[in-house]
Amino acid sequence: MKKKKFYLSLVITVAFLIVSVLLTFQVLSARTQTINELNINVINLSRTLDTYSEGVIRQGEMIIKTISSMTEIYGIKQPELERIRTLLSDQTTFIEQLNNIVIYDDKGNQILAMRDIPKGRRNGADRSFFIYHRNNVSKDIFIGPPVISRTTGKWVITISRRLEDDNMTFKGVVVLTLNVENFLETYGKLDMGKNGSISLISDSGTLMIRFPFNENYIGKAFSDSLLFTTYLKKSDSGTATVISRVDHIERIFAFQKNKRYGLVTTVAVSTDEALNSWRHHAEILGAIVIFLIGCAIFSGGYVFKEISRRVQLNKELANAKESLMSANAQLKEMASVDSLTGLANRREFDHIFPKTIQTCAKNKKSISLLLIDIDFFKNYNDKYGHLDGDNCLRNVAAIIKQSLAELNAVAARYGGEEFVVILPEAELELAKKIAETITHNIINEKLIHEASPFGVVSVSTGVSHARAADLDDDGTSLIESADTALYRAKFCGRNQVSII
Repeated sequence: MKKKKFYLSLVITVAFLIVSVLLTFQVLSARTQTINELNINVINLSRTLDTYSEGVIRQGEMIIKTISSMTEIYGIKQPELERIRTLLSDQTTFIEQLNNIVIYDDKGNQILAMRDIPKGRRNGADRSFFIYHRNNVSKDIFIGPPVISRTTGKWVITISRRLEDDNMTFKGVVVLTLNVENFLETYGKLDMGKNGSISLISDSGTLMIRFPFNENYIGKAFSDSLLFTTYLKKSDSGTATVISRVDHIERIFAFQKNKRYGLVTTVAVSTDEALNSWRHHAEILGAIVIFLIGCAIFSGGYVFKEISRRVQLNKELANAKESLMSANAQLKEMASVDSLTGLANRREFDHIFPKTIQTCAKNKKSISLLLIDIDFFKNYNDKYGHLDGDNCLRNVAAIIKQSLAELNAVAARYGGEEFVVILPEAELELAKKIAETITHNIINEKLIHEASPFGVVSVSTGVSHARAADLDDDGTSLIESADTALYRAKFCGRNQVSII
């Protein structure tokens, strides 16, 4: 009888050891799974925020290029400056983050500004953007380090471009400033935990923006950090676990480098906070192990009961994994679809457009592009409010989509009240006809717009066309031609189609 009890105890003990090993493996596996899922989430978020930053800067770039073009057409002397001043006043609502737009002459003196700079501070020759453009002949935009605005006293990011005459002589700088606090507001809406952080860093390693905000680190160089010395040399995107030089907290972070502007977006979550959920499960499983010890003393039957509880716990973990996969799928869709209009967003357009050019070039075909802008949209928002403005954008997007239903075309929201349509293999006459059809359909919809001289919502459209083989990889020249045509259509009275 004693021998029988001994063997029974031995069996129960062995069963306890096996279950303990399995539970320990489960704890370790769950930790690895938690870390892997967190890596996926932070990389998706970094890509989404990269798209956000690129969109803001892209809008600023287009405004600056438009102003630069106007200075080349009209000059930078009175009364031509009044034309430019009118344009500046129209830009105030285009970019939420906009602080100011200023034009400086070749001596650094302010000659025009959207918002007046206080007296005594009207010379910008000491600013980094002015020094850069004075010493560099390139007309590409320059994204300068963060500075304190002389208009508002707040931190801003500068986007600037060189002005020159027909002889390529330096004539000044046009600069657009973006409020850092608007970026911080957007970052602050994301649940990053108590010790999470989001940063925007220049490709030279200068810290442009960081949430949570710490003024002591803004504008500082971090080019010697692991991000620049190791990770970015291997890939433009990735994840890693590091200890922050700013607050010495260990974080799991993701980085995404923007190929167009060179800016690096990082998203970081505290490792300790990220493992809170896993730690809770580990404590539960640890309690189960202790409970199994008691069960092994009294009865082997309790061992099997606890095993069934473990199976149920695995089922809950599987359900949690399924929910996470669904969330990741939603993030992927958010990265490609404009949430307001349902059309492709700017990031998806930038992804599709170069591929379409390559395909057309391979087939020795042409490609056309439509750039569509809602006329007097600022006036619409001022009169009816932004909620009705959003409905207007949805209606116009729906009309554009319906107009293209039977065509080989891709429509996307380009930014603000601008839309873009890719027409693969479309010749100029067909592209013009499609643009006129869209313009006609929008007018015929008779969407009331009392703040417009036309009485209804209308659009101006720029059309560009080229052989795909003659275009650069990203089709920048075709976009710029469409933008020039759009400007001509607006300059000539709006509610019309212009062709380049």
